[in-house]
Amino acid sequence: MNSARRVVAIFLAALAIVFYWPFAAGAETVEGAQLLDGRVIVSEKIPEPERSASLVVQATSWSGASYDYILSLTNLSPWHMQTVQVLDRYLPEAPEQEEIDQEWVLDPLAPRDSAAFVFSFPNGPLENGCHQIEISLAEELGIVLMDCNEPGAVTIWDVSLSEEVGSYLPPPPEEAPRIRAIPQGTLSRLEGEPTGPSKLGLHVTRNSSPEIMEFVREVHPAVIVAVGDVGWLSDVKKISPETITMGRFKEGEQKFTGDPQERARQFVDEYASRYLDNPGVDYWLGWNEPVFDGLEDVKWYAAFEAERTIAMAELGLRVAVGNFSAGTPEPEEFEAFLPALSAVQEHGGVLAVHEYSAPTMRDGVEAKLPGLEPLPQHGTLTLRYRYWYTNYILPQNLDVPLIVTEAGVDGGVLPPQGVELKGWRDFDSTVTALDDPLSVQTPETYLEQLDWYDDQLRRDPYVYGFALFNVGDSDGQWASFDMTEHLPDLAELVQSKG
Repeated sequence: MNSARRVVAIFLAALAIVFYWPFAAGAETVEGAQLLDGRVIVSEKIPEPERSASLVVQATSWSGASYDYILSLTNLSPWHMQTVQVLDRYLPEAPEQEEIDQEWVLDPLAPRDSAAFVFSFPNGPLENGCHQIEISLAEELGIVLMDCNEPGAVTIWDVSLSEEVGSYLPPPPEEAPRIRAIPQGTLSRLEGEPTGPSKLGLHVTRNSSPEIMEFVREVHPAVIVAVGDVGWLSDVKKISPETITMGRFKEGEQKFTGDPQERARQFVDEYASRYLDNPGVDYWLGWNEPVFDGLEDVKWYAAFEAERTIAMAELGLRVAVGNFSAGTPEPEEFEAFLPALSAVQEHGGVLAVHEYSAPTMRDGVEAKLPGLEPLPQHGTLTLRYRYWYTNYILPQNLDVPLIVTEAGVDGGVLPPQGVELKGWRDFDSTVTALDDPLSVQTPETYLEQLDWYDDQLRRDPYVYGFALFNVGDSDGQWASFDMTEHLPDLAELVQSKG
């Protein structure tokens, strides 16, 4: 595309106004309210556009307390502009001065949408400087505009867009469904080859490394779980709409006391504004790894989670309930929790569990749970969820998907070993408490176990994905679990699946 010719063709109007008079505003009080009166600075008729499809670009050069260059883009076309990037190159006239470059990356710009950004220059304008505005709409589709007006001017461009231009713009991504129904009564496909894409995702304690978002861009993982800082999940949804995002704020003390419905409403009210301020989260978690002291605690928690589901639905939000720790609950406890899943089924939520094992992720598979018949490829730690779906959820036609919100190797599931063992990194060759040489973990052996676990979940159509714990450990609290440096290896694993 000939940029120079296009710039000449699309430059229709340049409105330059020098703000030599002071900006004045008056105010009057009406019943305690301040009404501000603004002066019209410019009002001019704009020429008719060349085509019905346009990108309208407006630059306002504002000289106030500092020099600001206000740029706005309006999409008056039928096409979604998914990847818009703007580079403002402020070019000096004097050759000894350096140009000042600033970049603006827009959110996707839908038809009839506008966006604006302020480029600030605290040292004031350059003498006889020019703004060269370079706009990228898609690969091999760029626009270059020049603005050499003096500070205190408004310039408007009508960038006419032809059908040929529209062919460069990708179609909008389909909205990722917040709830995907599973066939009622569907049993796992435990025999034969696993099917579908990888279900591996990440549990992120802090988005502290650029490698995390690079992983999202590269593989579009099944799920991302974030704790505390969840605002960045909106960026995840922009670059990977199909990724399921889950958020959790650190709750206070867990006490199974008082009326569970009232407590649930209080819990939702406490966080409601923060929930609504973070639309990038698909499912909200509540309590983390509740510890039960008997069946009555479980019944209380089931009522709490059912009411939390309803209260969140009233806000237009969906939840993940349970979030049980590895190896819990016991069968009779899970049966007591089923009323919460009935509420989840009605309001489109998911069940959340944690699954860890040690020394490897395979330990505990084929073991028996008390009171239940042993089943092949079911487990007491990893793959424990299969007992819940085989014995309780699917037979009762509860259409409730599952997300494993934490998974991996965790020595906390083992009996006392005389040495503290946490994440996979602790199971190295220096460990003498474990006699089995197969217990020793290396990045290669751990990746092989994650590959195995991923394939197991790919056999279960009701499982949306699992979040590997952990990446983004910024303070060393979870150093023994950390996989941040191995994100390229995880990406390769994900990309190897169908």
